[in-house]
Amino acid sequence: CKAQTKRAKRFLEKREPKLNENIKNAMLIKGGNANATVTQVLKDVEKYYKTF
Repeated sequence: CKAQTKRAKRFLEKREPKLNENIKNAMLIKGGNANATVTQVLKDVEKYYKTF
């Protein structure tokens, strides 16, 4: 379908596939009942992302 207004055209352009995707963020929070395995995984993930 073709956009008939500039506003619709801008909207459709934003929804098109991109060559480089936008940066995505994640927040990892440890709960009070997390066991040692989960805690270690979160520490490993933190170390991995701090290198970048």
